[in-house]
Amino acid sequence: MVIKNPKFEISAVSPKQYPKTGLPEIVLVGKSNVGKSSFINTMLNRKSLARTSSQPGKTRQINFYNIDNNFYFVDLPRLWI
Repeated sequence: MVIKNPKFEISAVSPKQYPKTGLPEIVLVGKSNVGKSSFINTMLNRKSLARTSSQPGKTRQINFYNIDNNFYFVDLPRLWI
């Protein structure tokens, strides 16, 4: 699959903010600072689409990345595990 236009869509803090497109979601879960954001950047061949931090626990929202309007990568913070 060639990815042409991945984009950050929203950082949601409540279910009413989740995208309502009906697109499939690939959810990434794991402890803080294990490389979820780096994985997203690597898979999409981008350097800074998903923000990375050297400080664990920085992500507090659910981050949705729209991948060419085909599916979402969803980055869950440690709080949701």
